[in-house]
Amino acid sequence: MKHLSLCFILLVSFGLSMHARQISGHVKDENGEPVIGATVKLGRPHKTLTSTDTDGYFSIDISTETGTLIVTSIGYIKTKVPVTETKNEYDIVMRVNEEQLDEVVVVGYGTQRKADLTGAVSTVSTGALADRPITNATNALAGLASGLTVTNSGGNTPGYESQSIRVRGLGTLNDAAPLVVIDGMTGIAISDINPQDIENISILKDAASSAIYGSRAANGVILITTKQGIEAAPRLTYSGNISFEKVAKRLNLVTDYADFMEIQNAGLLINGQAARFSQAKIDEWRNDAGRNPTIYPNTDWQDHIYRNPSVVQNHNLSVTGGNEKARYNMSLGYVNNPGMIYYTDYERYQLRTNLDVNIKPWLSIGTNIFGYIDTNNPSSENAAAGGDVIFGSGAFNTVPGMTLYDPATGLYGGIQNPEDENVSNFNPYRRQWFYKDNFPTKTRRIVAKLHAQVEPVKGLIIRGAYTYNYWTRRVEQHLTDRDLFRFTFDGPVLIREGVVRTYIRRYNYANTFRSSEITANYTFNVSKLNTSLLLGASQEYNKYENESFLKYDLIDDSLTSIDAAATNGPISGNYNEWAMRSYFGRLNLNWDDKYLLEANLRADGSSKFAPDKRWGYFPSISAGWRLSHESFMHDMSDWLNNLKLRFSYGSLGNNATSSYYMYQSLFATANYILNGNIAGGFAQTVLSNPELSWEKTYMTNAGLDYSVLNNRLSGSIDVYTKDTKGILISLPAPLEHGTSVVPNQNAGEVRNKGIELDVNWNDRIGNVSYSVGFNMGFVTNKVTKFQGDVSSIDGEYKTQEGKPIRQLYVITVDRIVRDEADMEYVEQLIKKNPDYFATYPRPELGDFLYADANGDGKLDVNDRVEIGHGALPRLTYGANLGINWNGFDFRLLLQGVGNHLVYYNNQAFRFVTVMGQSLNKDITDNAWTPENPYNSKYPVLRNNSNSKNNIASDAFVHNAAYLRCKNLQLGYTVPSEVTRKFHIENLMIYTSIDNLFTITRFPGLDPEVGATVGYPSVRQYSIGLNVSF
Repeated sequence: MKHLSLCFILLVSFGLSMHARQISGHVKDENGEPVIGATVKLGRPHKTLTSTDTDGYFSIDISTETGTLIVTSIGYIKTKVPVTETKNEYDIVMRVNEEQLDEVVVVGYGTQRKADLTGAVSTVSTGALADRPITNATNALAGLASGLTVTNSGGNTPGYESQSIRVRGLGTLNDAAPLVVIDGMTGIAISDINPQDIENISILKDAASSAIYGSRAANGVILITTKQGIEAAPRLTYSGNISFEKVAKRLNLVTDYADFMEIQNAGLLINGQAARFSQAKIDEWRNDAGRNPTIYPNTDWQDHIYRNPSVVQNHNLSVTGGNEKARYNMSLGYVNNPGMIYYTDYERYQLRTNLDVNIKPWLSIGTNIFGYIDTNNPSSENAAAGGDVIFGSGAFNTVPGMTLYDPATGLYGGIQNPEDENVSNFNPYRRQWFYKDNFPTKTRRIVAKLHAQVEPVKGLIIRGAYTYNYWTRRVEQHLTDRDLFRFTFDGPVLIREGVVRTYIRRYNYANTFRSSEITANYTFNVSKLNTSLLLGASQEYNKYENESFLKYDLIDDSLTSIDAAATNGPISGNYNEWAMRSYFGRLNLNWDDKYLLEANLRADGSSKFAPDKRWGYFPSISAGWRLSHESFMHDMSDWLNNLKLRFSYGSLGNNATSSYYMYQSLFATANYILNGNIAGGFAQTVLSNPELSWEKTYMTNAGLDYSVLNNRLSGSIDVYTKDTKGILISLPAPLEHGTSVVPNQNAGEVRNKGIELDVNWNDRIGNVSYSVGFNMGFVTNKVTKFQGDVSSIDGEYKTQEGKPIRQLYVITVDRIVRDEADMEYVEQLIKKNPDYFATYPRPELGDFLYADANGDGKLDVNDRVEIGHGALPRLTYGANLGINWNGFDFRLLLQGVGNHLVYYNNQAFRFVTVMGQSLNKDITDNAWTPENPYNSKYPVLRNNSNSKNNIASDAFVHNAAYLRCKNLQLGYTVPSEVTRKFHIENLMIYTSIDNLFTITRFPGLDPEVGATVGYPSVRQYSIGLNVSF
């Protein structure tokens, strides 16, 4: 019996050893390079599968003695390798699939081979974003594609980032933002998605590529595809980084309070006013020499409001895999950003899941679900663009003689010098703790898309989808304050009690977006003609709601409900909604892979227009000619791989009215006096314009695509003209029109002209592979029709026919009046015309003398001149370098803009002194003084009671051209023979620096931001890890 048992055990063991073994292999291409991410599976039913690592290696457990390994990878021919009983290691060579060699590009409602494109499309692959320590993909796009301008319009306050994206410049007087489509869904911002979820980004720039999106594509389209499931064994990936942020550039402030008082006195004295500060106080501060910094402070407020450093965490976990029946990709993301400015902390949790299921060979269904929950400090918005943590009532309203915080006592302070302006209310900490931070702002979004695909007959694919997108934000503000003290040798003295009128303010915002679409795509071949026909329809609905409540005088400050307050404040609320229905189609013809033709047509009906004006029709046509496939080019085929000419023309639309209801009259409640009594009623507030219709953009594009030297050198050149007509603007109206708002009219026209260039080089030298890329876009714009001879002047900006949009319009400086010779010249001007300075003040020594630009012998507003080329830079460019060697990879991204004049005049850069406000040392050290009349760059600094030198002039116009090192990264991938010992498929560690340096002559904090400074530009040092199992 014992012998039988022993035999049974031996037989089972032998059987297991025969039927359960591990085989491994190395997958390479014909050049010996590893094929990364290839799917490896064992025969049918394909239950056993895996994928190759970054070195091309794989291992797989099999339960049969023999079989067939099937290896697949995009761009390669499927390879089959027999498995034998005696062999456990396999070297597999995959051959390139010439038919799939061309890059596949995501376009509207589908994909196309890049070789078949006839429109202007730029792509940004996942490699450009992979492993970069970014939490907002908008930031990362700058410099990655020609014709794409990304600007920071006011700051990077976490959760309130205010970047703007423009495709091919500013082509309208209204909203010029491109349409963003994420996995076929609109109504989503780029900042809504996790950058680590992005697989591909396509930028559709001309009418041929964009017309399929019709009415919202006039400003270009950005298509984003997220990562999908793959047919492979489950792969768990963690990617994360920790970043240390510092302010990229600080202001050079006057922080010596004795010097500050002397400069302020000089500004008063030059005006003929009495000095504010006594010599005794100035000496008192100077004699202390920093020995008692709490009592005699020399404060730089930048030391108090900025973290040094701010530590940001970014963690992502994903799992992907699948088989022939189902494929899935799920990801979780977490961001924790305490903010560079205190009290701007931000936290985000996000989830995404993509699922595709093949129910039948002809039927598949899927879901795309994602969402996030954001938490912001309630005071964060004070630091965002337009906030006042720095400007306004913020940090600039402080002086070096303020002790902002005393760590010894834990008390907050105000002004230490009783002679100074009473600026105690403007301690910058107060702007940061403005609201109790235990009532964070909550923002949520949930997006769910259901889609299905049916292939009833070969070549015909019918797709349908429904999307629900819900966004909500709840803001709750509870005002708070703290006592402020003056610190003396005898102890702190209360100078301002931190008592405020308590209140509860709530804002509730919600946006609901629904869309549905159906498309049918039929592909067939006749001889050498490849034909694809797409037909589709869609419908969208959007509703935005807002409401606010305010109640004062809480019974107890600890209570948090509206009913706990005693006094009613204002209550308001409203909503708006719109809907659109669309029909569209596209025809693609490809003859012998040489001659390409594409035609698009879309019809959009919008509720924003009157019933008989709702429909707009947007056609386009484009053609391509692959010269490299012609017989007369065969002699060059040994070095010329691809040469294609493209041409396109079409129309696009924009329905960006300033109100959704401009085509009809609007009324509001109003009071009337009838028979001496007040009676309620309605009054017209907006005149109607039932003739309103679509803005239309007509675009012509000619392009050339090329690749030579075995595809090592490739690129494209595009030249385009973009005419936008029927722009919705408000024309001048009689003053007696009787209402507060005049409706828009289709009256404006703008023309953009531009050229774009992309160049890429990829090569290998021994074990070193490298790539170099450069892209450039140059665009000009001109208003060709506006208000006739009537211009629109908005402060320092002017819009008029024949000129760029929002061109600078300022008076010019002739000179600084430096000495008596200049004063004599001023006297001569007055002798010629006693009214020469009737409009602008007469200059004295050290002042600006403004130029009589029109030469009429007097100085007035007609001497203002147009300067610059509009609100956006004409030239934008980017360059990138990538090097890989033995597991090390190095990446460099540069980005910049060419000559671009901006107006920079704010609290940080001005030619006046203001009591109770900070001073810029770069200006005070270089201002005219009697002791420095000839080497000064700036005029004499007067107190702002006389601001003759602070008039809008070209002295505040600066060149904001710059070259920026956007990202520098070094990474190392641990060899797979090491990681496999620990059951790790891939392990990469890296370090990265964002915003390493900026080369510019712009005097402000950031040339990209210009004068609109809210949150500071930051430099980011990061370490990260990417590991897969």
